[in-house]
Amino acid sequence: MSIRDDLRREIEETRTAFHRLVDEVPEEALSRPSDNPAWTIGEVLYHMSLAPRLMVADVSMITGERQAYRLLPKLIPQALFDWVNKVYTRSKGRNLSHRELIEAYDQATVKILQVLESVGKEDFEKRAVYPGWDPLLAGEVTLAQLFHYVKAHFEVHEGQIRHLI
Repeated sequence: MSIRDDLRREIEETRTAFHRLVDEVPEEALSRPSDNPAWTIGEVLYHMSLAPRLMVADVSMITGERQAYRLLPKLIPQALFDWVNKVYTRSKGRNLSHRELIEAYDQATVKILQVLESVGKEDFEKRAVYPGWDPLLAGEVTLAQLFHYVKAHFEVHEGQIRHLI
């Protein structure tokens, strides 16, 4: 199996795990507070769909398709990144149903899988330096590690949700 095949399988397995998690969260629990004081459980679930969706720009940054993206981590302070993440998630993730959460995650998965298929096999070792806004993506990150982030990001938030339901 190639790295692309491994990553595709991992991303698909993560999508299946997301579906299972959403199915296990009672509808009434979606509006309950999460461990993150900024978000409800439903909003955390929506936030989980943002990683694969936003990674499209990260892939362009690492592969060098868009050099301007390399400047963004240097120009945006962590406080601004955190604030935008909080507000965007809260506004887009509020009061979503199970079906809407699954649709959001599925759409994000389709996008990142399309990008995965477009990446040259020689690109998986290309790298960029991340500012540490997220400990899972800090320091020098290869393109392969970036795609693994889909699963890692899911697992962190899955653990936060599981103990609340």
